Amino acid sequence: MSSRPFVSVTRRLHRLFVTSVAVVLLITGFVVMSFELYNNRNLLIDRAHVFSELTSPHLANVLMTDSSPVLATLLLDSYFSEPDLLGVYVYRTDGSEFIRAVKNELEQPLPKPSFKLRAQLKEFHQISFDLFEYSVPIRYDGKLVGQLYLQYGLAAIERQMLFYLLFGLMIYCLSLLGVSLLSRRIQRGISEPVDLILEAMEKVTVQKNYALKIPVRDHHGELHELITGFNRMLEQINKNASELKSHQKTIEQHVYFDPLTGLANRRLLIQRMEQEVVRAKRSGQIGALVYLDLDHFKTINDSLGHNVGDDVLNSVSARIRKSVREADIPARLGGDEFVVLLPELGRTESSATHNALSIAEKIRYAISTAHEIGGRILHVTPSIGIALFDGKNNQLENLLMQADLAMYRAKEEGRNRVQFFLEQMQEHADHRQQLEENLRQAIKDEKLFICYQPLVRSDGSIVGAEALVRWADDEKGLINPASFIPIAEMTDLICHLGRWVLTHVCKQMAAWEERGKKLVVSVNISPREFQQNDFVEQVQDIVLGTGVRAEYLVFELTEGILLTNIDGVRKKMKRLSQLGIRFSLDDFGTGYSSLQYLRQLPLDTLKIDQSFVRDITTDSNDAAIVSTIIAMARTLGINVVAEGVEKREELEYLEEWGCKLFQGFYFSHAVRAKRMGTLIPDAGENQLREVPIIKFEKHQFTD
Repeated sequence: MSSRPFVSVTRRLHRLFVTSVAVVLLITGFVVMSFELYNNRNLLIDRAHVFSELTSPHLANVLMTDSSPVLATLLLDSYFSEPDLLGVYVYRTDGSEFIRAVKNELEQPLPKPSFKLRAQLKEFHQISFDLFEYSVPIRYDGKLVGQLYLQYGLAAIERQMLFYLLFGLMIYCLSLLGVSLLSRRIQRGISEPVDLILEAMEKVTVQKNYALKIPVRDHHGELHELITGFNRMLEQINKNASELKSHQKTIEQHVYFDPLTGLANRRLLIQRMEQEVVRAKRSGQIGALVYLDLDHFKTINDSLGHNVGDDVLNSVSARIRKSVREADIPARLGGDEFVVLLPELGRTESSATHNALSIAEKIRYAISTAHEIGGRILHVTPSIGIALFDGKNNQLENLLMQADLAMYRAKEEGRNRVQFFLEQMQEHADHRQQLEENLRQAIKDEKLFICYQPLVRSDGSIVGAEALVRWADDEKGLINPASFIPIAEMTDLICHLGRWVLTHVCKQMAAWEERGKKLVVSVNISPREFQQNDFVEQVQDIVLGTGVRAEYLVFELTEGILLTNIDGVRKKMKRLSQLGIRFSLDDFGTGYSSLQYLRQLPLDTLKIDQSFVRDITTDSNDAAIVSTIIAMARTLGINVVAEGVEKREELEYLEEWGCKLFQGFYFSHAVRAKRMGTLIPDAGENQLREVPIIKFEKHQFTD
């Protein structure tokens, strides 16, 4: 039997219903009482105001004629017919008391009039627990001649509120009683049959008693059909108990095997790994875990559909089965990730390494051979990582992580290859993880800053700048962007970093513009950042929030952004262009350059990668590539920027071929915002987008 006590649905619903009504009634009563208090307060204020309006003219005459206080006292005594009025005080303008009148037969003396209230030169009031005090200045022909101070008792209001409270409590109790009775009446026909069903289900699940039957008390009840159907279901289950046992193998198939490929799933793989690790410890044999991932498999799914992708996975699974030994255990972890458990490869590390590599290469060759899917010939390659294990290395999650790290190293080294796990891979992964955490903290602690690389003409006039992020660590000093930007691009951190950079650049541009200086600034946008669904909205919020002129912003995109969903990229660029933003294609020539997207997309500038510029005067191939890019861009009406110009000879060669815009150490290193601000002259009229700044005899700027 289950140790968990059965809880009646009827009781739970009853408590829930009654509690809900009780809370609603309490809230309603509180609101009503609050409204009544507020209404009584306003009535007191109105009464005091009316009383003061009636008495002030008479009191003003008495004060102006400086008549006897006795006459004023007789005048005030006549007003004690005012309900709840306990005391009336009249003060001269110098604060001295002129006269007071207190209602007779008071059980307790009235408190001394509040000096704070008396000090007001306008109509004012305050309410304590049992007293309402009201003060108003007395004027004669607009001139202040004194002050009237009134005290009202709150006993009548207290009695009224007490009556309301007692009456409300009585209504509250009667309502709860009625709700409770009504709740039990309503739930008797609904929730009690549910209780019967739950009790029966508990007996079925715990005792495996399929022969029981729920009694039907009400043949016209709301749940009669449900109980009848439940009884029929139990009868059918009881008849088919033997058949259920025969399906146990099918159930296990779903629990321990991948439904698409029929390979072992992660659960079965973990169980077998535990067994093999124990066996390796006992026998001294070394085993291996082979982790493989299909290269660019997402392209097949995106271009040919998931049905074709599933057929490819089945074909790959069949080839893995044929490539391994009978004792080996191939498994699919999910997606295009597969693992093969290789037990008993040898007693020495060298023999185990040789045997594992032999099987892995056999798998790689089998998968790399062309697949015929639906009349198509498809080519798929795997990247494979291997981690060895013995009796000492027996942490299952560590083994999977090590094989995964080795697989990613195989991808980094060109894909379609096999890589063994090495200790330095773990150190590299740990270092990368630590660097990622430090970068997150650096963004949070504002330890990053922006430098600006001037964009110049050959004569030294600055026409813009490129924003470059820098990181100054407290312990390690300046950290090379090449070490932390790739790590940021591997995670969602690049989106946070990109948003931070764009925000700070826009704020700086707005600050320059407030000083009458304008500068076109280029900002690098990573593919992951650009592919965010709300990227355009983020940019718009930053532009509007900082007040910067979007016409002075240039987004530098890499060719990786243009490789997938060219229509979506074009639409997003068009929306950004409507804000005024222009686009530059960075590192042109190093990726999958295509004239098609140069014609389709609203590109304003091509940036020739510095790897071509560096050897332009010594390598004829690089020179030919650069001259071709410049000529092509000129034909298409697109600007060209040469990056990495460091020598006079490079500048002259680029000028000879018609390049007009340059970046590089020959002109300037990247400088801080403060220094960049000194290089920007006051903006002239109609100055927009292109900003010539200052000509220098020597094209050298220092930070």
